[in-house]
Amino acid sequence: MPKSRKNATKLDRILDNLSAPAISIGGIIGSGIFFIIGIAAGVAGSGLVISLLLGGLVAFLTALSFASLSSKIPKEGGEYQFVYKAFGRKLGMFTGIMWLLITAIGGVTASLALGSYFFTLFPILSPNIIAAIVCIAFVSTDLVGLRFSSKINNIFVITKVAVLLLFIALTIPAVKLANFNNVLATGKEGILAGTFLIFFAYAGFGKVTAAAEEVKNARKTLPLAIVEAIIVCTLIYLIIGFTSVGSIGAETLASPRYSTAPLGFILSDLGYQWGFVIISIGAVIATANVVLIQVLGLSRTIFAMSKNKQLPNFLSELHPRFKTPYKAETILAILMAATAMLLNFRTVIALTGLGILAYYSLVNLSAIVVLKKKWFDSHRILSILGFLSCIGLILYYLITVGIPIL
Repeated sequence: MPKSRKNATKLDRILDNLSAPAISIGGIIGSGIFFIIGIAAGVAGSGLVISLLLGGLVAFLTALSFASLSSKIPKEGGEYQFVYKAFGRKLGMFTGIMWLLITAIGGVTASLALGSYFFTLFPILSPNIIAAIVCIAFVSTDLVGLRFSSKINNIFVITKVAVLLLFIALTIPAVKLANFNNVLATGKEGILAGTFLIFFAYAGFGKVTAAAEEVKNARKTLPLAIVEAIIVCTLIYLIIGFTSVGSIGAETLASPRYSTAPLGFILSDLGYQWGFVIISIGAVIATANVVLIQVLGLSRTIFAMSKNKQLPNFLSELHPRFKTPYKAETILAILMAATAMLLNFRTVIALTGLGILAYYSLVNLSAIVVLKKKWFDSHRILSILGFLSCIGLILYYLITVGIPIL
């Protein structure tokens, strides 16, 4: 019996040094850049590029903590395992549950964004119903196995990066430097508020750590995958922010008309009517990709918590054929679909942003504890800066805006 139980919870190593960074990139590029960029422009104005840069810096500091920890603790469950190792069972369990809730909401956020873009193309079903269908569909995809999910993810990543590069190529000629004359018009308050909102667009670089036991040569592959992904995505985001504001101006980008499909309407207003369709298809693919990665992270963290006896044992049971935690994924499909039918988009963005920053703060603290370097060691200093930057954004938002649901 013990032998059978062990085999029932052993995962296969599927992800290589190409698929692993693709998981991280797939987790980053999604509803944030395709949807939230317009909302962020509404508070940051033409300083949106500065907000993108600051958001990328905060993400990069935390990504370094993820990279260091994933090399030392290459176990299924990502953030949960890091905090569990650093601070023990109680805080580990708290972090795991918080991570599950926030990641589930983040997956629903991406699903709602996908529903909005899909609705602009085919106004048949409501965005909420589309979002619920998407949640169920991608949990089912992950249920079939990581090998299949990874192939789907690679196709999605190549497609959405190609769409964003096309957007850049079409908007660069239309950039007017006069649109950046007042980059500090909204003041530091607007820039920081924009940073908080746009930070959501960077979340996802650590999702690959949730599947650490399914990565080949994980101690080397995981850190490289995380750092490569955050650098590539930050560069793409900065260029898109620059060409978006530079081509039509921050005021136009922040207008209500752009609230559902900002990048698509930019191309449409520049005379590329076909571009709206291409961008919308790219947005659907990008946000679907994020849902797929969120589901992967959720199911693997539930699996890890179950193995550590902090969730019911049945949740770590693997499907005999597909070797995936199918019972955990079935529950996920039901819960995410139900949530997608109930929440509104702006509320889930704020809740997700606060939650992500909270558990990223704990990851940075875990790096400080687990790595056991001297206080002046560069790794520890960067983790301290990562912690302070995450806490700073949380406090700033709560003081200036308040709790999202109140």
